[in-house]
Amino acid sequence: MRPLGIFCLVGLICVFFGCAAKPEIDVYIEPVAGREGTEVNQKFGSVSIEQNGVAIMIDPLDEVEIYELVAGDEINPYLRISRWGRVDPLYTVFEIRVKNLGHPRVAIDNMAILIDEDGTQYGALPYDYFKDLYRNVRTSNVYQNAYPYRYQYGRLGTPYHDPYYENRISQTTSYGGMEGNSAQMVARETVFDGGKVFRDGQRSGLLVFDLLDRDARDLKLIVPEVMVFDQDRLKTKMDFAFDFRQIIGEKK
Repeated sequence: MRPLGIFCLVGLICVFFGCAAKPEIDVYIEPVAGREGTEVNQKFGSVSIEQNGVAIMIDPLDEVEIYELVAGDEINPYLRISRWGRVDPLYTVFEIRVKNLGHPRVAIDNMAILIDEDGTQYGALPYDYFKDLYRNVRTSNVYQNAYPYRYQYGRLGTPYHDPYYENRISQTTSYGGMEGNSAQMVARETVFDGGKVFRDGQRSGLLVFDLLDRDARDLKLIVPEVMVFDQDRLKTKMDFAFDFRQIIGEKK
């Protein structure tokens, strides 16, 4: 078959069946060393801090790593995949892993705050955000109008960050009911939900934020109010802070 014929055949296949997704990394986030107690793993691109018997690891996920979170037949709620195979991130995503190194109990909420160099704060999106989002999915309709989501953070409802979140159905594929359920289940299984961590145990999940502007460069991620208990008595309360930098260009 002539080259032109092959090109036309590939084009027809993409029109009728869609093209395979091709995630490409042109923006990524890397940890910055320097803060006291920070340990950067250059091989995996993660950063960890240990203080008072609690260790927290944060790993910024790039587009390829986010794409590989789900199996082939699942819908990824964190990406937009076009019919032509173009992959675009919808959120800025970090993995978090919390380890209790010896206390009877450690408690951590599902909140985290991401701050850029201009002081703009982004609150981590809870699972309820995705639950509400995909509850509004219809097979033949995509909601285009934005409406506000507000979430309170902290055990007493303290608004660490209280932003408006737009309805991202308008930015994703026009999901049917089953596809929407698949995306919601992926979010349920992966979004960090906090909770109790008992001695030598650990909890992990994803911290999902609104997508950062490409111009954002220096970032700080804060995991606030990690509580250490001695039996039933609160022993101490700690904040964990991590520094990152957003890079424009291909990942080395």
